[in-house]
Amino acid sequence: MANEASSSAPEAKADVFDGPIGWPELWPEEIDVPAVTGKKPIVVYLDAGHGAKNNPGASSCFCVDEQDFTSSLAHDVEADLTALGGFKVVLSRPDAEMVQYAERVEAARRVGADAFVSLHSDIRGKPEEWRPDGQTVCRRSEEAPGFSVLYSDEGTPELVTARKRLADSIASTMLEASFAPYLGKEYVDLYEPIPSETGVFVDRHEDKKRIFILRRTVMPTVIVETHNALDPREALAFEDPIVRRNFSRALAKGIALALGR
Repeated sequence: MANEASSSAPEAKADVFDGPIGWPELWPEEIDVPAVTGKKPIVVYLDAGHGAKNNPGASSCFCVDEQDFTSSLAHDVEADLTALGGFKVVLSRPDAEMVQYAERVEAARRVGADAFVSLHSDIRGKPEEWRPDGQTVCRRSEEAPGFSVLYSDEGTPELVTARKRLADSIASTMLEASFAPYLGKEYVDLYEPIPSETGVFVDRHEDKKRIFILRRTVMPTVIVETHNALDPREALAFEDPIVRRNFSRALAKGIALALGR
């Protein structure tokens, strides 16, 4: 991995997994990413979700903390976007340190970010205990795989429109790359699905529990829940460098299209 805080999953028995059951045979696919036009690069504030004080996030089916997975993935995405050209990526936690959310919002404003993208992994389904390495007790569930893209509709009409455009665009390019969407069965009263784009949801938590970074940033902001971290098939897939690269390409294309670049 590109990051010293690796999210590597324990080695599992070869006969435990059959691959991405129910997903397209070529999941995921590499998609074409048009060259970014314009004199200035697209500035992306790439947030490795969680990693704030006392907030490591959820634990995966391999007992990997979400903050470690997102840190590792963010470094790989940064490298891929930089290699594509036309992007300047600023990481929220470049050394996997703890950073409070208000500091991230201010940092994104300070660097003049065109988009704020926060990487996360979800946990869904009714989990059961298992020992992926024969010893460590973790939790797993294969009931609800797939990605989702979240945004907030609090704010000025112009900002809300830009957020939705970014969310729709990223979800669309992830679908183009054959990433499977989550349809939101367990999101009732938390997130509302947006009919215009499969896999996109708007924050519907109670007022005091709505997601800080989605509603307090001054640039278009989304959370990408990359997969269900309790599903070993998806967790293993997101350890694959090819999957990570194709995810990066989908992100790059979605961001560029949303910004008209």
